[in-house]
Amino acid sequence: MVQSLKVWSRMTAAAMVLALVLAGCSSDKGGSATPGAEGNTPNKEGAKPYEVTLFYPGTPQKDVALVEAEINKKMEPKIGATLKINAVDWGQWDNKLNLMISSGEKADIIFTAAWQNYTVNVAKGAFLPLNDLLDKYGQDIKKNLDPAFLEGSQVDGVNYGVPTNKELAATRGVLVRKDLADKYKMDLTAVKTWADLEPLLKTIKENEPSVTPFYMSNTNGNGLLENLDWDYLGDASVPGVISKTAGSTTVLNEVETPEFKQAAELARKWYQAGYINSDAATSNVFPKDQAKAGKAFMWTDGMKPGKDKEEEGYVGHPLTQIEMTSPTITTGDASGAMLAISRSSEQPEKAMQVINLLHSDKEINNLLNFGIEGKHYVKVEGQDNIIKLPDGVDANSRTYNPGAQWQLGNQFLNYLWDNEDPQKWEKFKEFNAKGVKSPALGFTFNSQSVKNEIAAVNNVNKQFKPGMTSGAVDPNEMIPKYLEKLKAAGIDKIIAAKQEQLDAFLAKK
Repeated sequence: MVQSLKVWSRMTAAAMVLALVLAGCSSDKGGSATPGAEGNTPNKEGAKPYEVTLFYPGTPQKDVALVEAEINKKMEPKIGATLKINAVDWGQWDNKLNLMISSGEKADIIFTAAWQNYTVNVAKGAFLPLNDLLDKYGQDIKKNLDPAFLEGSQVDGVNYGVPTNKELAATRGVLVRKDLADKYKMDLTAVKTWADLEPLLKTIKENEPSVTPFYMSNTNGNGLLENLDWDYLGDASVPGVISKTAGSTTVLNEVETPEFKQAAELARKWYQAGYINSDAATSNVFPKDQAKAGKAFMWTDGMKPGKDKEEEGYVGHPLTQIEMTSPTITTGDASGAMLAISRSSEQPEKAMQVINLLHSDKEINNLLNFGIEGKHYVKVEGQDNIIKLPDGVDANSRTYNPGAQWQLGNQFLNYLWDNEDPQKWEKFKEFNAKGVKSPALGFTFNSQSVKNEIAAVNNVNKQFKPGMTSGAVDPNEMIPKYLEKLKAAGIDKIIAAKQEQLDAFLAKK
């Protein structure tokens, strides 16, 4: 009897110890960071690593699973987490993002930008505040990133996105098929205004029937109306602009401006001449994808040093660029490409650790952006930072080529293709130094008080702007109707709120 009691006591004690161990494991949730210098502690032995999901707009890649596996071999030992890459086609991105936000679908890292409803989604509570997470798990981000990025992308002093470390200044312009420009001996140096592009487009229209002279689609930022020299004060999806360079801080309804009408009339002229594709108002085909298929001569984009060579590798045709505006620096430029952490993330500290690695770990950064060495690229002999396509691979047969370097982490860690300028990153710094600062730099509009009006105005924009941007409708007829609908939706209330907040911001400077 005594022996039985002793055995029972030992069994009870062992069970209690086991219960305590199991309780400790269950509270770990598969690998939340334990205290340490940077919180980058791997999981306890046997625990399943937390999977961090990354969502960004782009073309899904055939070899993404292979690349994930290579990334995770290196990432899991460092932070006790793995990465799941989710590229969403540009044409589906807005719908996917809105569905994720409204449904509360589990997500961790989400691409966002000033031109992608950033402050609107902040007002919805879609993204987590990141200041504390940056302090604890983002030390490499803060060390490597120009403070102007983090300061310029705040909303009421709070960071809700980590900017990509890239060019800070911005300019707009066009990318041009250089082989066709050379074929017809075009003088690109003569182009000083948007209207100066017309003779080039006319030549392509008359001589290359299978090529669209000026390709547009119903995606962000590739129409003439998106290339006006406005500061959208933190979010291009919210109405109310000021001029970047005129020195005025009066907030305007851009649809009422002479610049808007002039650009809409030029688009209309080009559309009627057949220079713009007839489906521009409805197409979801990204311009560079149409160019890759050999069906586009020219399209608009944000410019920076080496943009043409950067896109050339994706398109597969020689490109050159024409800058149409001077470099400027706005809040929108500082927040032009960011990674946010979703409110639905189960372990936001792990998400921040992943972002921190994309800003600091060259090997992981380049795996995500360029794929696996020897399969998706090879290094140029004797050059550690210059890469080229493997033998037998061309632009159309590549199985991993996301072309999303500007969205993901720290571009200054990126390899350079052998067609790019070896001094590209030095030229980025020179480009940034030339940037003229907007008088509203650092200001971001808090849209919470007018979120209903913004939703109503955006519905009006969806109805009118694609046709106006593409030139498919007569601006003289449609602008008055457009303005009437905007007024009814509450645009004046939004602009008044923006002006009030901007005035208060300027008064404190």
